Amino acid sequence: MKKATKIVGLVVAAAVCASTAAVLAACTPGDDGKTYTVTYRDGTTVLDTQKVKEGEKATRWTPTKADYEFINWYVTPTFSHRFDFDAAITKNTDAFSLWSKANQPADIREYHIVGSGTSPVLRKSNWGKVIDNTTKMAKATDKNVYTYTLDLNKGDEFQFAINTDWHNQRGVGYLNETKLADGTEAFSGSSTIGDNSNYRLNIKCEYSGNYTFKLYTHPEDDLYETDHPKYTEEGKEAFNINHCDSITWVRNGDVEDDVEVVTDYYIKGAHITNWKDMYNPATKMTNNNGVYTLEIYLKEGEEFVFTSQNTIGAEVATGTEYLRSTNLDDAGKALFDELASKNMVAKATGTYKFTYTAATQVLTATLDAAKTPAPTDYYIDGTFAEGVESWQGYCFNEEFMLKEATAGSGVYEIKNVAMKADSEFIIQAFKAGSTERGEWGTDGYNGLGSYNVFYLYGGGDDFVPVGGNNNNIKCVKAGNYDITFDSYAKMITVVKHAESADSLDIYIKGANIGTQVDWKHNFAEEYRFTISADETKYEYTFTVAEGKPVEFGFEKHPKGETEGYGQFIDSGALGTAGNANAKFVPESGTNFKCSEAGTYKAVYDIATGKVDFYAVTNA
Repeated sequence: MKKATKIVGLVVAAAVCASTAAVLAACTPGDDGKTYTVTYRDGTTVLDTQKVKEGEKATRWTPTKADYEFINWYVTPTFSHRFDFDAAITKNTDAFSLWSKANQPADIREYHIVGSGTSPVLRKSNWGKVIDNTTKMAKATDKNVYTYTLDLNKGDEFQFAINTDWHNQRGVGYLNETKLADGTEAFSGSSTIGDNSNYRLNIKCEYSGNYTFKLYTHPEDDLYETDHPKYTEEGKEAFNINHCDSITWVRNGDVEDDVEVVTDYYIKGAHITNWKDMYNPATKMTNNNGVYTLEIYLKEGEEFVFTSQNTIGAEVATGTEYLRSTNLDDAGKALFDELASKNMVAKATGTYKFTYTAATQVLTATLDAAKTPAPTDYYIDGTFAEGVESWQGYCFNEEFMLKEATAGSGVYEIKNVAMKADSEFIIQAFKAGSTERGEWGTDGYNGLGSYNVFYLYGGGDDFVPVGGNNNNIKCVKAGNYDITFDSYAKMITVVKHAESADSLDIYIKGANIGTQVDWKHNFAEEYRFTISADETKYEYTFTVAEGKPVEFGFEKHPKGETEGYGQFIDSGALGTAGNANAKFVPESGTNFKCSEAGTYKAVYDIATGKVDFYAVTNA
């Protein structure tokens, strides 16, 4: 780890007997009890030693040093765990001192609470989507101390950070304590508190109440995790940690108003939702008195989890609970590979039935490998076309039928659709080859479903819900549009029709691409493809640095659009022409991945929709 400033406190030296009264008592000559040595260290210097009888406690004391302020004692030289002076000594033990520079500059950063859960502030935050004055910590005028008071409900998760990119995260590793004085656990993290990795892990509330937090910062002692695989100098604030910073808290009392929370669970995966939170009937588990079920078709290699969504009154917010491989029973585990992240990966293609029992927190799964989606025809239906009878003249009309973009892809599209302002549309599904709907409720009925605004992924401000109880998709602005339906993910995307090759913008999006961190949207010019001279292709040149493997995809947007989600392009679009294509084939998942250092050019062919990679040489 590269240090931004010098922090002292790492090495070993010889032991001497300390001179305090308490220590002298422990070192009394002639005591036949077994004793151990506690060595107090600072850098290359041994500050003191103490002889302690087996089962007794070490003595806490505060050393001094010119130009430094003592922070605390730790059991490791990386300051990952504080020294517990209430624990019995049972072996020779080291205590490492942590120091902060005495003269700290004024911290000018603005810290906010970011997270999610069922309490009012975190419902609003929704993982940092809202950062404003109501989420801002109050900064003391004369010192680097930030304060924030709020109600927390059990299960809430949060951190403190300086912006929507979660820079300078201050998570569970900064808490000075996790329990109340009576031993009640108030907060937890996902693993041992104090580990370097835990500095950015969420703080999880285990005991509801009104809490006041104080964040103490020491900007002169900031460090950066330069050995992190996603670290870049430009994005270094995402990897900022500080051993000297700390968070203290007090519980002021109980929460005044209990809330009634309805929790739903949705599947979320690499391709089944493109790792987006797609909350719709195709991804939602059905709740029957606390027993949740979902039947869904998954392809071999699909990586996924189940995420949660909370409804409180009329308010809906992202939940903090996930169902992972650790929830599976033994029979279910046999159907999936388990990743280090505890995400699940389907071993085989077929229809899976998942059942989750909330009372036991057990997830079961069965597989019907023979059950696959029926061949289907898709039509756009609605009120949008001039001279066509609303909701009558669309289905079984070749003009409004979506065609498969590439044979076997399961992605269907229709281009250059003229739509009136304030008109509506949905996508209707019928058994392949149908020429009529047939009679509802009989074997002759040909309908297989319909897809409305809940399945819309992208479309910007031009496509919105109709509102009320009407879930159709409303076209706000008249124009010509291209509509795509991914039949596997059940996702609809709409973009303005490309009248010319230069009417699209394509951006690269991923990890270790320039300054991009954790797949945040970045519409900067440096991540945008350029159009080729013959206007048949889009091209982008990038570098894979030694020791920093890349993972990414591309997003297509209408020309000039600089917000929202576009149409995602992943490894399913890999072509056959590029001389470096093999370097970008992922072993798992659907994102492009490459670990071989070098400079490469990505080329997107407008006519075929394929992406090829070429090695770039200096010759």
